[in-house]
Amino acid sequence: MDKNIFYKSTILLTGADGGIGRSFIDELLKIKIKKIYITGLNINALNELSKIDKRLVPIKLDITSIEDIKNIKEKCGDINCLINNAGIELKTDFLSFEFCQKFDKEIAVNFKGTVNLTNNLIGVLNKNRNSFIVNILSIASLTLIDTISSYCISKMALHIYSQFLREREETKNLKVFNVYPGYVDTSLVSDIEIDKISPDELVRNICEEINDGVLDVFPDKMSKNYKESNKLKIDKFNYC
Repeated sequence: MDKNIFYKSTILLTGADGGIGRSFIDELLKIKIKKIYITGLNINALNELSKIDKRLVPIKLDITSIEDIKNIKEKCGDINCLINNAGIELKTDFLSFEFCQKFDKEIAVNFKGTVNLTNNLIGVLNKNRNSFIVNILSIASLTLIDTISSYCISKMALHIYSQFLREREETKNLKVFNVYPGYVDTSLVSDIEIDKISPDELVRNICEEINDGVLDVFPDKMSKNYKESNKLKIDKFNYC
């Protein structure tokens, strides 16, 4: 692409008060964008972040709240880019006593909240020009990691939705980019001893690949092992 896809975009970023969210802010501010609605649970942190640049507009958003989503739809009708970055990981496996309780929370945020927000904003995105969605998924969307199996299921569900969304919306020229990182050096995985990519490098790689038109992004060394996964395409039953 000759021109950066984010050029002059108005962006809604979820999870802006987290480590990857902050890296997205820093990277996107280097580009001539119009505005970023920075959203998350910690409005005080968002207000502080907004002091960095006048293009940053803080809005509290709990993506599990219908009222918050309605507020976003009302206030952010000018967006042409949605970055679904918000997510939680509660570290539990199938045989844990707390599996179902933790899974309920992860599915509420990682799947239901993200889907609800996206579905409510699709009409806005289709109305505006040059629109696209960036879904931050995980290699856990494509494989089972037993120590975080509830998280994997929530991300697998979002992966299926994201691939379906791309197929459904491609005729309307709404691009859907799906990102499958490996382990990222944030507080979520601070207790795990494994090679991790920094949030800054991760986001830089994501933006570069999206700008090159790569729809399924594997932005780090670990994730590239899953680039040829047969799970990237969803099998569908066709009625006779």
